[in-house]
Amino acid sequence: MTTESSPPDERAKRVWSLGSYPDIAPHFLSMAAHLVESTAVIEDDTVLDVACGTGNVALTAARRGATVTGLDLVPTMLEVARENATIADVDVEWHEGTATDLPFEDDTFDVTLSSVGHVFAEPPEAAAHELLRVTRSGGTVGFTSWTPSSVVPAMGAVVREYLPQNLKTPDPPSLWGDPAVVRDRIGSEVDEITFETASVLIPALSPSHYWESATTESGLFIVALKSVDHADRPALRDETVETIGRYFDGRRNCVPMEYLLAKATMA
Repeated sequence: MTTESSPPDERAKRVWSLGSYPDIAPHFLSMAAHLVESTAVIEDDTVLDVACGTGNVALTAARRGATVTGLDLVPTMLEVARENATIADVDVEWHEGTATDLPFEDDTFDVTLSSVGHVFAEPPEAAAHELLRVTRSGGTVGFTSWTPSSVVPAMGAVVREYLPQNLKTPDPPSLWGDPAVVRDRIGSEVDEITFETASVLIPALSPSHYWESATTESGLFIVALKSVDHADRPALRDETVETIGRYFDGRRNCVPMEYLLAKATMA
């Protein structure tokens, strides 16, 4: 284990400190509950929530009586998570750290979880290794990831076409939502792995409203847009709004976001 932050960690801190993720996080509460329920967290389990953000998964597990640790790279996220824990009247141990170099010994936790957090860690192979390393034999690793065909990766694919070549990453986070990729990254070190898909519904009055929310609240899109030539931004907006329109549900005023839930039992 090391304490020095790598350049990817510094970039991640900058990205996730922008925008207003605490305004986005409540939309993912049902996904956090799904993850904790699916991995059968029970009283007295030791649970780690990797890239915990504002604490959705950590607090859900703590309400079940588990002994929970939450870890995130961004201090401001942890501040909000602590406030949420106080409101919920649960105890969680919070740590600042990176998903690619977890500050815990091998075989520490009964259940290791991440809800669309580990997917942004670079390199992904290191994040996969760390999820498994800190989980005891017979324990459970579970995480959620946006599927490659869902709205966020679709928007990202449009934005990517407008970015300078040096900013185009070879492994998009949505690969964690592909069962074949997940099997390749963790399958050889677990006894069993299962998958299911579900969706969260993000309220929106129109595709344009969803775009405005994404580009003011999401650090990922804020940073990406700063790298796009000013003259190209209107075309980018029009193309991305059109893409969102393929997902928008006008009957329910929402944009469904499909995710994959992967659950593995450690050998």
